[in-house]
Amino acid sequence: ATGSTATAAYAPGPTGTGTASPHVQTVSVGKDGLVFTPDTIHAKVGEEITFQFFPKNHSVVQADFNNPCNPSENGIFSGFFPTPAPGPSNKTFTITVKDDKPIWLYCSALKPKPHCAAGMVAVINPPKTGPKTLDAFRAAAKQTTNSTSPATPNGGDVESPKPSGSATTTSEPATFTGAASS
Repeated sequence: ATGSTATAAYAPGPTGTGTASPHVQTVSVGKDGLVFTPDTIHAKVGEEITFQFFPKNHSVVQADFNNPCNPSENGIFSGFFPTPAPGPSNKTFTITVKDDKPIWLYCSALKPKPHCAAGMVAVINPPKTGPKTLDAFRAAAKQTTNSTSPATPNGGDVESPKPSGSATTTSEPATFTGAASS
């Protein structure tokens, strides 16, 4: 399956300040079944990607291309987001893109079957050419029989949206220090 690309517009700051709000893209996790929507995200350095979780329980974990369904060292991990129907969760997970290298992602939830092995994978900034495609990553993931989760969340912020639409950080910000795999 081919992925779609998320789009969002810059929100300009007050006139004359020369600043702009960060470009934010939202990815739905589990909204349409065991999938990330969109599953292919193109983002510039400094842009934020917010993961919004849907029932029943999902996560976002960074993997190396050649080792799907297993976490990369010091990679992104949202933790688990158990979410009652109809969703979405009252919390989100937001990362900031640090470079333009590919970031391969999967869901490490195991019930009712391992989500990664069911093909629940995504990529941020896929390679423009070569054999490392989302379809190849998904095919390799489907050859696995299990998923592994890191011990602790890393690489982003868990936030609870307020009714006004602003967000409040509810955990200590994690710092993404690992290199993205390509």
